[in-house]
Amino acid sequence: MPVVAASSAVSIVARAGLASATGRGVSRARAPRPKPSAAANTRGVVVVARSSASSSASSTRRPDASTPRLPAFASRSIREMTAVNAAAASSSSSSAAADDALFLGLDFGTSGARATVVDNAGAVVTETTARYPPIVDGGKGGDGVPEGGWAEAWRGALWSLLDRLDADVRARVAAVAVDGTSGTVLIVDRESGEPAYPPMLYNEKRGDAMDFVCSVAPDGHTVRSATSALCKLHSWWVSNGERGEGDFALLHHADWIAHLLHGVAGETDHNNALKLGFDPGLGPCGDYPAWMKSLPYASMLPGNVRAPGTKVSPIATDRARKVLTNPSGCVVVAGTTDSIAAFVAARCTTPGDAVTSLGSSLALKLVSTRRVDDSAKGVYSHRLCGSWLVGGSSNLGGWLLRSNFSDDELVALTDKIDLEDAEKESAVPDYYPGVLMGFGMTVKEATDALSPRPDADEDFLRAILGSVAGVEARSYGEMASMGASKVARVFTAGGGAKNPKWSTIRSRAMGGIPVTASEFAEASYGSALLARMGHYDLPTYVPEE
Repeated sequence: MPVVAASSAVSIVARAGLASATGRGVSRARAPRPKPSAAANTRGVVVVARSSASSSASSTRRPDASTPRLPAFASRSIREMTAVNAAAASSSSSSAAADDALFLGLDFGTSGARATVVDNAGAVVTETTARYPPIVDGGKGGDGVPEGGWAEAWRGALWSLLDRLDADVRARVAAVAVDGTSGTVLIVDRESGEPAYPPMLYNEKRGDAMDFVCSVAPDGHTVRSATSALCKLHSWWVSNGERGEGDFALLHHADWIAHLLHGVAGETDHNNALKLGFDPGLGPCGDYPAWMKSLPYASMLPGNVRAPGTKVSPIATDRARKVLTNPSGCVVVAGTTDSIAAFVAARCTTPGDAVTSLGSSLALKLVSTRRVDDSAKGVYSHRLCGSWLVGGSSNLGGWLLRSNFSDDELVALTDKIDLEDAEKESAVPDYYPGVLMGFGMTVKEATDALSPRPDADEDFLRAILGSVAGVEARSYGEMASMGASKVARVFTAGGGAKNPKWSTIRSRAMGGIPVTASEFAEASYGSALLARMGHYDLPTYVPEE
């Protein structure tokens, strides 16, 4: 499988604000290692014990005829899970004592993957990227399918990223966490974990499942969307003759990548599981609601749903152990979605802080004191370190620019945009009036909406930038009207963070709210912070200043 690795300077595309930089790894001065609290040595065990207790309670309850058993791996005993985490905690403690532990974050996006390694103070040590093979098929979601299929593209990118890290770095990595695209799922063989069906991407619609899902899920629930993970699972189950739940299981994008490292079945995290139907506010640790546990394919759901930044299992697959060679061991930590990893990278914790990820798509996350959910408006709430993250996503992002301009054109045309020309600014068309978050528009519909086209190319570019900014501004405003905290400042991650004129356009659309680039704009950096958090059993992903 050809995977193109990159470690060059920031690309022209990134300078134009379209894609993440493929920056070369850098070394920075190391700061003193933060000292774990007195409870740090036991916190990881307690967390897993709580999760296992919840899963055990679900699986040991006597099922009736309409309530299938959850997967066998959901009913691991507390003793078994405590032993797993005791080993992980021992590995973590010995690495910390050596004072040279490194932490690896892996981000798998729509066009490529990135690895970031940080030290024990959260400073970046090195980064590298890998691009997926060329697109050879249009695909159902409009993004296309790379040569060999998506699963092989991800697998190849994973090993390419790890192989490219220096041997001394790989020998010091004590923990790793993975993020992937939210809503992308795989149906895998229950025994081997290998894909049994082509991955269903984040923006693929399964409208054939909507009637059933809407009949069982409450009004406003995040799964009541044709792109939800649950709609994809139901559609697959029906197309497979309403059978196969005993032989197959569902994994999210990030889950499957992590499985290639630890080989443990049925593991996921709170954030990726949200669009499957997991409720982070149900019970002390979150849970699947009762209506989900009675679904005919409930046994296909991941049985262990962990809080991001908590230990899962030591690496165990042969391929992973060949490249991650820390003699004290390396543990896989529960990851998250790509947009939440970008949020973590910005180190936001204050209500009103927001992070907009501007890559191929658009993703918004806002720290809120109150949870709000409404699938009709594309709004849902994640849980992270005790805070609510209200947000959503849209397919109206950087791909609109890429499909109309070359890299060189984008750089030149951006320079020509004059934001101080009041007459021109007042006449900029909005191609997506009233549009909020969600994937309601297909790629074709979004492309067809780019009309009328101004005579000057720079004016057309300005109109696209403003139209996406309008979606962002309306969406944050809608969150506030629903009861979420009002946005006070916005940090930007992804390629769009590198375009200051777009930041100005967006700030104006939001009434002058400050819009700045995140100091650490890459989702892989956020995943590395989660790996560090899990290793030291910390209560937060934010490094000590």
